[in-house]
Amino acid sequence: MNEPDRPAQPFEQARPRVLWLGRMIFGRGYRVREVELAQRLAQHTQLFALDRTQAMTGQRPSLGDKLRLRVDLLRAPFELLEEGPLARFSMPVAAGTGPLLNELAAGWNERRLREALRRFDCTQVYLSSPFFFMPPRERAYRLHFDVIDNFHDQWPNTRVGRARREFHREQLRRADSVSASSLQLCDYVQRLADRPAVYIPNGAPLAEMRRVPRAEAEAIRERYGLRDRFVIGFIGNHTMPFYGMERLVRGFMQARTKRPELALLVVGPDGDRALRYCAGEADGVFVTGPVPVERVGAYFQACDAGAHPYDPRPQTHDAMALNVIEFSACNKPVLSNPLTEFQRLALPNVRFTDGAAIRDWAAALADPASFAAFDEDALQRALQPFDWDRSADLLAGAMGLPGSTPPPRPRPIRACTAWCSSPAVRCRDITASRSCFRPCAARCDPLRMCGWKNARTSAAPSCLGSGTCAGRSARPGG
Repeated sequence: MNEPDRPAQPFEQARPRVLWLGRMIFGRGYRVREVELAQRLAQHTQLFALDRTQAMTGQRPSLGDKLRLRVDLLRAPFELLEEGPLARFSMPVAAGTGPLLNELAAGWNERRLREALRRFDCTQVYLSSPFFFMPPRERAYRLHFDVIDNFHDQWPNTRVGRARREFHREQLRRADSVSASSLQLCDYVQRLADRPAVYIPNGAPLAEMRRVPRAEAEAIRERYGLRDRFVIGFIGNHTMPFYGMERLVRGFMQARTKRPELALLVVGPDGDRALRYCAGEADGVFVTGPVPVERVGAYFQACDAGAHPYDPRPQTHDAMALNVIEFSACNKPVLSNPLTEFQRLALPNVRFTDGAAIRDWAAALADPASFAAFDEDALQRALQPFDWDRSADLLAGAMGLPGSTPPPRPRPIRACTAWCSSPAVRCRDITASRSCFRPCAARCDPLRMCGWKNARTSAAPSCLGSGTCAGRSARPGG
């Protein structure tokens, strides 16, 4: 299987053929956007996915790891790893740093890309990495860029950071079509590249997660001794410091002094990070480690609520995190840091801490109102757009493949510059409730909402419209 230069099989000839260049993480055990979409597109499209999972995972932000990654990427052979409708292959990829090396590496990678197009007889490219590949202005293939994170604003204002920003901006400008995984990222594309992005949200396998047998979830609770506990779940990839493990565990430990029935279930790679801040099960913290993707739905169902403690930063403010959607698919309340995308979505089951400090999380975890009942019918209606099958169908349409025509893009929003006279109720960029759309309409974009200091519960101040909030007039702000 080392030679990828082979004639296509008859069943493949009838299918559109796409070279799939995601973040090069493509193992079957990973729940990432590119894998979820590719698996569904492969039902009617022949995909060839670049897979460097071993090199791209488990990396730490140290100089030594970065150098090892560059060497590993460059030394890879051109090799077909797996055949089928979703074929996987490897090829050498060069990584540059700074303006000159970025350009040189991109030119070298473009020659490798064209070789892959030739060998696999593809005329389309899917790209989601902000590194490595820069499509030439004149080319013989069609390229779709899928924006998955706010990379631009996360990079520092240094020589290297500015070079990365301009490289990514130019990728967006040159692509034939662009999609984005959240509302915030649609605005991000408009701001950076002055072009619209098709809104193709992250999602969950909604039907699959809802039909998990109750017995499977009960078996998990029984295995970890959680039958009579209120279980808060933190499920996902825990490999990066900004994912908020310390914040969650230390806040949980403080909350448990007031609510001893609480338990924290940590599921996923590097979950043992939690044990740096507690004594494990003796402190009510249960770490499972990674679980098979096909069984992860039972772990969501085994929890009473979910937690999303990611650091507030440009990348997380604009992201649609999978675990929030997955807990929501299972009708679970979710406690989150005040992150803009989820405040903008205003899902009825998602509540927000007052801030990102450990004390804020301790107070919210100890407050039963954080996990109060919500309108489950309203939640299920709100979740209808967030299904992987629907998103894959929209992506196919956006790429010119057999699929649905994407709906009109969401209207961009502008920063709100009005506030109410009450210090506890103010119109602001961070949002809390759909019921507060109207007050900002007189002085800023109507898609902005009034924020509210106590955003943990679903209640909100009464909003009267016409630039007023809770009966107070809004006045110009800075």
